[in-house]
Amino acid sequence: MIDQPIPSLTIKNQDTPSRLLPWEQPILTIGRDIANDIVIDHRLASRRHARLERDEAGCYVRDLESTNGTYINGNRVTGIASLRNNDEVWVADTVIIFRDPEATMKGTPPPVVMRRMAVQDAAELRVDSAAKEVYIKGQRLDPALTAKEFQLLELLFNRKGEVISKEQIAAGVWDYEVYDYNAIDALIYRLRQRIEIDPSAPRYIVTVRGFGYKLLTGDEG
Repeated sequence: MIDQPIPSLTIKNQDTPSRLLPWEQPILTIGRDIANDIVIDHRLASRRHARLERDEAGCYVRDLESTNGTYINGNRVTGIASLRNNDEVWVADTVIIFRDPEATMKGTPPPVVMRRMAVQDAAELRVDSAAKEVYIKGQRLDPALTAKEFQLLELLFNRKGEVISKEQIAAGVWDYEVYDYNAIDALIYRLRQRIEIDPSAPRYIVTVRGFGYKLLTGDEG
């Protein structure tokens, strides 16, 4: 028996509500076969696709030579890979978010950190890349954005105030040099529906006609 705090897994896909699974046993199997601990009913998932493993040293994901691969934060797993707090494990259309109970510590940040936090809080819109969370006027966006929606917003946020072309969005979100621009427009539309008070008159994601998009976070003065 492993004497340590129990991690948890948040399992999400587009067809079913997200669910929280306490990671109580040392090994959890993932795949399309119903005998798995985490069943992923999708044609891109192998019957025995991957395995989550934990011991006294840490937590890991192991790809079982699946046809379409297992990914952590967009990177394909070769063999076995360590898991860190808030890592996203993708199998087919399903994301499994790993939560490490030992990653968060209680306490008061030093004054210099408090000052930085006060500056950040001046922004109406904030993106927490580590936690994969979005805050609007201090409130966490719930339900969370999809992976592609978050990647797009994170790209714009990291270069807030700058105009980002569709080519740059295609390369940053899809890893392609050229992409179907209709898909980019559709993704912008969906993201506005999630974060804008009035999507028809956006105040955060602004179109710069003929050039692309830029993000304003409400602290531009």
